Amino acid sequence: MTASILSPASPRGHRVRELIVAYRSLRNSDGRVVDVPAVALNNPRNAAAVLGPLVADQAVEVFGVACLSTKHRLLTWHVLSRGTRDSTPVSLPDVFLPACLTPGATGVMVVHNHPSGDPTPSPDDARLTLRLCAAADVLDIALLDHLIVGDEGRYFSFHESGQFTKRT
Repeated sequence: MTASILSPASPRGHRVRELIVAYRSLRNSDGRVVDVPAVALNNPRNAAAVLGPLVADQAVEVFGVACLSTKHRLLTWHVLSRGTRDSTPVSLPDVFLPACLTPGATGVMVVHNHPSGDPTPSPDDARLTLRLCAAADVLDIALLDHLIVGDEGRYFSFHESGQFTKRT
């Protein structure tokens, strides 16, 4: 006796879900659309100036993923997690998912804030960066930088500090 793949064993069968990706304009806490400068995020200073304000003023740690084009233009921004005053959970697959789903994305830049205002990386930040670099290599997605932003425009760049090697 052979069962057909298309005729389920039970009357209801198993329902398959469809993945749908929708993009919308980023809005601030007042509901206004957020505009960012249209500059290439090809160095840590530019990236911190554009992406930093998206997380810098938060009272808790916020971890975001910026998906970039081949010319390092910002295509999409995704807040991955909101945590506590001194940490936020980060799932490696979730970091790279936005880049996999964003047409034209060839690289990512990850950014998080330190609510204390001091952008000095913690040992956990350094370990996370090493894991992100390894995952990016496996997935063949360029990890361009991991930025930590503090107050008054201060930032720390793992790329600038030489603590990871950008793939070319």
